[in-house]
Amino acid sequence: MRGNLPKADWFLNKALPSRTDIVIRKLIKSGNDGHVFKGHSDLLVRDWACKVIPRTNLVIGDAGREVWRSEVLKANSLTNTAVVKFEQQIENWKDEEAGVDCVVLVSEFVEGCDLKDFIAKNKGRVTVSFITSFLSTMLNLFIEMKVRGVTHGDLHAGNILVQDRPAYDRLSPRHVFRVTDFGVAEATSDRRFKDDFDQLADLLRQLLEQVAYTAGSLKEKFVFNVLNDRFLARYLTERDTTREPVARQPEALFQQLQELEAEFDKYAGEGIRLLTPFDFLNCEQIGDDETLLKSLYSDRFLGLDDIRSRNNVVVTGPRGCGKSTVFKSLSLHHKTQVHEDAPAEINFFGVYYRCLDLYFAFPRYVIPDRPEALDIPVHFVTATLLAGFCEVFERWALRHFQEEYRAFEAKAAIKLWGILGIEPPKEPGIETLRSVAAELQKQRRKAADRQQRAKDVKRGIGRCWGVDILQRACETLVKSFAFSNSRPVYFFIDDYSAPKVTKALQSSLNRIFMQRNPHCFFKLSTESPVSFSSGDIDGKEYVETREFILLNLGLVYLHDESEKKLAFIEDVFRRRLSAVEKYPAKDITELVGSNASQNWNEDAREIRRVSRITVWGKESLSNLCSGDVHYVINLVASMVNATGGEAQLRQSESLPKVSPSVQDKCIREEAGEFLRNLKGSCEHGDKLIAIASAFGIVANSYLRWRNSANDTGEPPWQACRIEPHEALSLTGPAQILYDELLRYSVFIEDYRGKSRRGKTVPRLCLRRFLVPYFNLTFSNRDSIPLEPRDFELLLTAPDQFEAKFRRKGPDEPREGELPLG
Repeated sequence: MRGNLPKADWFLNKALPSRTDIVIRKLIKSGNDGHVFKGHSDLLVRDWACKVIPRTNLVIGDAGREVWRSEVLKANSLTNTAVVKFEQQIENWKDEEAGVDCVVLVSEFVEGCDLKDFIAKNKGRVTVSFITSFLSTMLNLFIEMKVRGVTHGDLHAGNILVQDRPAYDRLSPRHVFRVTDFGVAEATSDRRFKDDFDQLADLLRQLLEQVAYTAGSLKEKFVFNVLNDRFLARYLTERDTTREPVARQPEALFQQLQELEAEFDKYAGEGIRLLTPFDFLNCEQIGDDETLLKSLYSDRFLGLDDIRSRNNVVVTGPRGCGKSTVFKSLSLHHKTQVHEDAPAEINFFGVYYRCLDLYFAFPRYVIPDRPEALDIPVHFVTATLLAGFCEVFERWALRHFQEEYRAFEAKAAIKLWGILGIEPPKEPGIETLRSVAAELQKQRRKAADRQQRAKDVKRGIGRCWGVDILQRACETLVKSFAFSNSRPVYFFIDDYSAPKVTKALQSSLNRIFMQRNPHCFFKLSTESPVSFSSGDIDGKEYVETREFILLNLGLVYLHDESEKKLAFIEDVFRRRLSAVEKYPAKDITELVGSNASQNWNEDAREIRRVSRITVWGKESLSNLCSGDVHYVINLVASMVNATGGEAQLRQSESLPKVSPSVQDKCIREEAGEFLRNLKGSCEHGDKLIAIASAFGIVANSYLRWRNSANDTGEPPWQACRIEPHEALSLTGPAQILYDELLRYSVFIEDYRGKSRRGKTVPRLCLRRFLVPYFNLTFSNRDSIPLEPRDFELLLTAPDQFEAKFRRKGPDEPREGELPLG
């Protein structure tokens, strides 16, 4: 689109058509889709901003509809003072001889610079207070945008103006932020991000990168970590409100931002600590406090041995199941911070990497048409991971093997320069890992810049590293020192999930992550099996158990019958309860009690008699857990609050301190809240709720009216899962809904099942905390058997499925059911 721009010089000193009092005086900036000039009116003694856009850069909608005519007026519908409003639109500025055919948008002129230039002028000197002021302005604007149903569409650093207030203005803040080009992108530019919240997150990321963190005060570091770990990593980019209810809710986020100072005051003088046992439900909230992470991390985590094995492992499971906590806790950085890095205790060098910056560097990534651009993501990830390894390896080696490290470091650094194919800079100190890491950080930035021009065939890409460089460099580094030769490198790649990390981007990077090598292993966490692509751009399909192990934590917790899950949950609460000084309960048994005598068959018979049972006790907490331990922690917090909080617990002399009736009420309410949040989490939220509800109603009717032939005494039929008779072959719409059910872990897919016809088919297990909500039991014995056509019916028409399969009495098997026995 830049190629369509007329020369800017042609417009200088010319008057605008139909506004001859405004004369173009100065070019402010040229973008991809237009020029921005400063115009002046002698008549009004006033400056104006004049954006000149070639008509060829305006996107025409369906049936020739000129989208820009309505889009450019979006700003004028808002009352927020941060918005730069359009004063006039001039539709025809033509000069055939000069090749000019443009539209002019006239708006208020704001003295100052745009955010892009401000960042360039203040590298490493952006203050935390500047960022909070910017974010407050934007969220305040988003509140009105939400009310009026308006989106901006092109929030980038060039469209945010930083207005310097005059020194004599005593009331206004030092900087005021103004938003321009409101809605113009809907009619013009090719945006990296399509969503206002994603665009705001990208702006926040750029600003945080320019903060001198180590030089900041305790308060500045606290606020920085909240902005980075909560707002950037979760609140602005998260779409799943079942995990983060305040995600993309501007009112709630604005309120949290205003309360940061009060929040800091709670922790001032004592460092970050738990004020209640239910703080820090997410690993991101802990930030860089490694001591707190250590105190909350339980090594009883199920699946830990598989993660620590010398295999490439893809770890999946419901959100909140602790993947990030485990990955961070196994990293060498964490172990050095908490002094658990003694050589005798280190079996591998763990490097933790979260894919958030990968998302911002390669948004909406697709396989490029230019062959030379194929390896840009490989170059970026290689530089990122290798830099992280060099930094943590140097720190660990200097602590434990300083003499040997200093003796062989130069030789190792020279080998790395050779593998990277980079001529070392002509300056002292290049024969160190620190200098190599510094160059790798430059290469990261180069790769991100290359990606932004990957579609521009007129601009070169440059040489990109191949998929073998990371493995070769790691092998060379560990073999260069006797003290590290036997230890492999584990790269813990967190949140490697589509759609943020697109399937196309995964197919590019899998060429690295799926390699088998005795010196490098990759551990990938993804939110569900459907969020991970098991192939690559060369057409190779990587095979589970050969190139990688798939560890589905939902299934691990679902099938545990060894009491390990209960022991893990008890340990989690013991750590949290003991971390709060003088908390009025020392363990989970004291809080919720023990109901070890529960019997599924008796519970089912009780449901038949009175419709529902009271669910309570630590055993029930264990049964409710599908790996999503953060849900269990939040659930107990709800129980304590419903009881009257910590003060009421201190006064209570009865055990358990939370009554069974309160526990049961909270268990059902939290499940209902999950379903309500699911409605707003995705496009098909309503349909997912309807599918889960139809299954729950049918399963409950089976429990009430059908007996099981799989046990003596003919107990009620207790099904929490679906078992297809044959392999599924779903239509397109049904497949989309099926994938969404798995993505949000409404159901957990179990490939270990076999149908009654002897075929291996995936079973679908209802998420455990929904079991009491639908008045079922936790028994794993029975299933709802379905023909593929009936499973399709459940997905596409759940009301018809319910009408067909819901039992109303002890009748004969329905169509599609196999006879009992």
